[in-house]
Amino acid sequence: MKSIRMKITAAIVFCSLITAVVISLLSISDTRSLSNTAAEKELVLTCANTGGEINALISRIEQSVDTLSDVAMEKLDFAKFPNNNAYVNEYTNGLLEEFFTFAEHTDGAITAYIRYNPEFTEPTSGIFLTRNDTKSAFDSVTPTDFSMYDPSDAAHVGWYYIPVANKAPIWMDPYLNANINVYMISYVVPLYENGTSVGILGMDIDFGQLTSLADSAVAFDTGYSFIVSSSGNVLYHKEIESGTDLADYNGGELAAVKEFVLDASNQGKTLQYSYNGGDKYLSYVELGNGMKLVLTAPLGEITADADALSSKLLMFLAIGLVIAVVLGIIIGSTIAKPIKRITDIIKQTSELDFHKAEDIDRLMKKSDETGIMAKAVNEMRSVLRDLVNNMERVKDGLIGNMKRLDEVMRENNAISEDNSATTQELAAGMEETTAGATMIVGNLDAIQVNAEDIRGLSEREQKESKEIMVRARELRDNTRASSDRAMAVYAEMKARTEEAIEKSKVVAKINELTDDIRNISSQTNLLALNANIEAARAGDAGKGFAVVATEIGALANQTFRTVDGINEIVQDVNDAVQNMTGCMEVIMRFLEETVVKDYSTFGQVGERYEQDANSFAESMQHIYSEISELSRKITEIADTMDGLSRTIAESADGVNLIAEKSGEAVGKTMEGYEHLRESETSLNLMKELIEKFDV
Repeated sequence: MKSIRMKITAAIVFCSLITAVVISLLSISDTRSLSNTAAEKELVLTCANTGGEINALISRIEQSVDTLSDVAMEKLDFAKFPNNNAYVNEYTNGLLEEFFTFAEHTDGAITAYIRYNPEFTEPTSGIFLTRNDTKSAFDSVTPTDFSMYDPSDAAHVGWYYIPVANKAPIWMDPYLNANINVYMISYVVPLYENGTSVGILGMDIDFGQLTSLADSAVAFDTGYSFIVSSSGNVLYHKEIESGTDLADYNGGELAAVKEFVLDASNQGKTLQYSYNGGDKYLSYVELGNGMKLVLTAPLGEITADADALSSKLLMFLAIGLVIAVVLGIIIGSTIAKPIKRITDIIKQTSELDFHKAEDIDRLMKKSDETGIMAKAVNEMRSVLRDLVNNMERVKDGLIGNMKRLDEVMRENNAISEDNSATTQELAAGMEETTAGATMIVGNLDAIQVNAEDIRGLSEREQKESKEIMVRARELRDNTRASSDRAMAVYAEMKARTEEAIEKSKVVAKINELTDDIRNISSQTNLLALNANIEAARAGDAGKGFAVVATEIGALANQTFRTVDGINEIVQDVNDAVQNMTGCMEVIMRFLEETVVKDYSTFGQVGERYEQDANSFAESMQHIYSEISELSRKITEIADTMDGLSRTIAESADGVNLIAEKSGEAVGKTMEGYEHLRESETSLNLMKELIEKFDV
């Protein structure tokens, strides 16, 4: 069976392990969740900031083009405009300076142009400023000849007819200008006068202005940005070709990404997806031109901080468990050591060894339950020690009395045997006297001598009968005194035993204490639960208090298990006390049913012996009187033979009666002797029981 120290240590370590594991798992879970949430927020925020920068650029471009279109429409006299080439040329020359100014001050502008409705003007009318890069100066060149293309040819003249049909400013999809090898994006404003199309005004912007800002959005170590159109086609990506539909990439691998970025409600959220066999996260923001800026990063980089923190928490958990094991061993030893010592003392008591334990005084000084247990055990052992000492003294007194009683009984037996022999001799003499009655007359001198002898013998027997009576009286008095002492000792032993048993019930108070502790632990657990609820309501501010509440709840559960261990120990103490109580009850029954009863029987024998002695004395007195009477009447024997015959017959009857009484006295004496032997056997049994106690 495992020791209580091992149980307590195991309980502490187990509780610490469970608490540490639960707290660590919760901490790791919360930490990972918070870390991942923070990483996702960082991803979303970085994407939103970059999107804001791009939107600012887009807004400046739109403002520049919109302002230029407003200037163009303010200078236009639409009544002179249709089919008036002179006015159109004049009007165009008046706008040229503003176009140069706005184009040069618009970020990333590669071209700036205004084209008129070919139904009202020449096919090449309008303004077209262009340059090879953003650092070069603008040149004015001849616009595209509308007459060369059909209006349905979107590849060549879609830049004009699409905005006109839209009737609102529009951002065109990026395209590659093969002449200067620049990837550009156009912002075009359709010009209308009272619902009639005048033409379009727009600028081609170096798409690199947007992509350079997108490239500046770096997420974690290897995260990057890409741009998709409002329809889900790739416009810029460092690995995927422009124009690729996300839903068609790699067998539909990015179909979920397309669905996610085309849903406006997902803006500011994150999506976990797979790309080329790796897990990644992305967030997107819609740009002012309808495009989507997407920022993506590998999942491993997003969760790297959480993984590192989880590793640290696991390391701290291992260190905490080692500390818990060490503290568990120390605390278990501290708690179990006094309990183990008290158990050893109880075991010593169960073995009837009542020598004082060396460290019992130190144990009784403790203010906890072990001190109460030590005091109760010490009081019980003190009472039992006094009880055994009293039994020892009673045993010694009984043995002395039995020895004296044995001597008296031996003397009584010898005297009874002598009386029986003498009585038998008297009976034989009286028979001879009866047979020789006829010779009395002729031998009076011999009769006289014989009468004197008989009188002397009767006097001696009378004295001896008085001595027997005195001895019988002493036997009776001694028996009564011994019986009274035995009853007094029995009453004292019974009272002390009942007191000791009553005191042993103090152990039951420990159960009351453990019940109080259990109730307190239940209340503590309830308070811990309420504290957790309140801490949860408090949010982040209550997290520290929630940890303390959890620890208090764990301490309450540990207290429950410790109280259960104390109850098991108390049960062992109760069992030991019950065993001791059973032993004391056996001793008390032995004293009550055997020793006291034997004393009662022995007293009755003494009383009968006294009565027999009194009868014997009376008989001897009667013999003495008869012999005296016989001696006085010897002189008359000769005259009255009939009287002599009657006297001899009466004497023979008396002698026979004496012989009978003497035989009974011998029988009673033997009976008393047998009771004496039984009392001696009972005393020996009592001695064996007492010798089992080691005081």
